[in-house]
Amino acid sequence: MNATKKVKITFHTFIQRMWKKRSEDEIREVPFYLIESVLDYINKLNKKEKFHDLKGNKFCFLEALNKKSEENTTVYTGFFKSARNEFRPDLINKRTGIERKNPKEITEGDIEKTHFLVKIDKQKDEVYFFLERNFYGVTISNIADYFSDFTKKYCVTKKEKKNFSIIHLEIPRSNFFTELKALTRASLAEVHFDKKLLGSSALNFSNRTISLKQDLVLTAKASAKESIAEVGIDLWNKFSQQQDSSISKIRIRGRDRNNHEVLLDTTFACKTEYVTVDLSFDTGEVNTSQIYTGLKDIANTV
Repeated sequence: MNATKKVKITFHTFIQRMWKKRSEDEIREVPFYLIESVLDYINKLNKKEKFHDLKGNKFCFLEALNKKSEENTTVYTGFFKSARNEFRPDLINKRTGIERKNPKEITEGDIEKTHFLVKIDKQKDEVYFFLERNFYGVTISNIADYFSDFTKKYCVTKKEKKNFSIIHLEIPRSNFFTELKALTRASLAEVHFDKKLLGSSALNFSNRTISLKQDLVLTAKASAKESIAEVGIDLWNKFSQQQDSSISKIRIRGRDRNNHEVLLDTTFACKTEYVTVDLSFDTGEVNTSQIYTGLKDIANTV
């Protein structure tokens, strides 16, 4: 019987934060839709061209990438390989206690795989990123740096200048209301309404709304250094207490106690975050196809 492992999957979203031309300009953010072109560009490079240096004598590269496109949605599955070189201590056998010289070269390192899934959903205006949490592999920050580096290289091939930063937001997996109250600052709130609201007796719009997307979005931004957490709490109470509410979801942007930028989304309040996979008897590595299946199952719920 194969050994198994419960793999934790973390939830993120990628955005482009446009650089200001003037200090008084408002910060503008859009989904990182360019990731599709960047991934296709990386996938055509040879292996050595994909290498990216990390801290601690580590490096990583995008090894495998699969793409599936449908109307309004594109999904990529793949994995990064990473390794630490310049480090080859002697080996010791746990069963016998025997030590021996490490046969690998000083420029070689043990390969760690970190699997991921990207869901580009233009219907929902979102670039979701689902990542295997591998302590020895690459982190979401490593991946954001990787994409930033190769986005710059991609722009050079198009004779364009990169004029934005790539930002990743964490999507917490526990109770929405608990996470909302724990924010040190809430800077932005989005309320998504069903477009049927426009045709209701309250607003009485005509059938011109037929060309609109399913959701209408009301956005509220906090003043500088202020928080709209209480507004978010009121919205959540309104959303959760009415069975026939016209509100379809609520999203709150802010910072947690560790000063990380996070995105709270009511649609993620109750999703599974672990995938159980087999481990290879020979290498101890997780089963790639099983992780892909688990990632796709999770992505299909958003």
